[in-house]
Amino acid sequence: MDVHWIRFTMLNNKLIHQDEFRLRVLLTNKCDKNCDFCLNDFQPKCPLYFADMIDVTDCIRAYGQFMRSINETSIVTFSGGEPGIYPHLEAVLANARYRCDIVKVVTNGSAFYHDSKYVDHWNIHVTDRVPLSPYRNHVDNITIQIVVTEDMTYEDLFPLVDYYHSAGFLIKLFSEFNSKHQQKIENLILEIYELYDREKICGRFTGVQVNRGHACENCKMKCVTLKALWYFPDGSSSTCPQGRGEMYDDDCWDETVEKAYYAHKVKGS
Repeated sequence: MDVHWIRFTMLNNKLIHQDEFRLRVLLTNKCDKNCDFCLNDFQPKCPLYFADMIDVTDCIRAYGQFMRSINETSIVTFSGGEPGIYPHLEAVLANARYRCDIVKVVTNGSAFYHDSKYVDHWNIHVTDRVPLSPYRNHVDNITIQIVVTEDMTYEDLFPLVDYYHSAGFLIKLFSEFNSKHQQKIENLILEIYELYDREKICGRFTGVQVNRGHACENCKMKCVTLKALWYFPDGSSSTCPQGRGEMYDDDCWDETVEKAYYAHKVKGS
């Protein structure tokens, strides 16, 4: 099969995460940047919240325990806001790594520690070139994520991609979710793809996943999401990142995790 077609298919694979059920922990709605393309996981920026460390720890425990009980891979993704400004980040990462199979952090780079033993993968969003010295020893543990916006040209994108590619980082390109010019963006992404080994540059479908279970049935909201239980920094939770699905207020996280899993379970799977 033509490599171009393989990569085009990857960008449009609406079932890419069909076998996953994640715990998405939004540690805060605060960020030290103001990127205009950022969804902020659909959170309002006010009032300011930081997640309760003890509550987050118990939620992670319940999720990891439940996923082990059904013999499925547990994946915890920390984001926000910017998780790098959360005061107890290292502690919750250590707990997640102890309880779960895979731990990811989505950050603008301020979350990165020189000792990254508690994290399986750092996803660092960049909009420009940043100094690489803090990251040199962790190239295999970092993905540089670049959001390709509708106003970007080849002359804008190529030097940025090449900068990180030359340093040995895996690069993932995303189409700006809110753009009305998706085909234009995809064409630019594919043009960049053709220049590099596909082991070092990849992308993902940026749009509504179609395999999210009955929790998302009949929902008309535009939404980029995985099948997950979303933990919000105010301590609430839902199967929906926009908070429009069922909000859970159970007495224990064990019950909440199980309910969220089956709410996202696809028929026949």
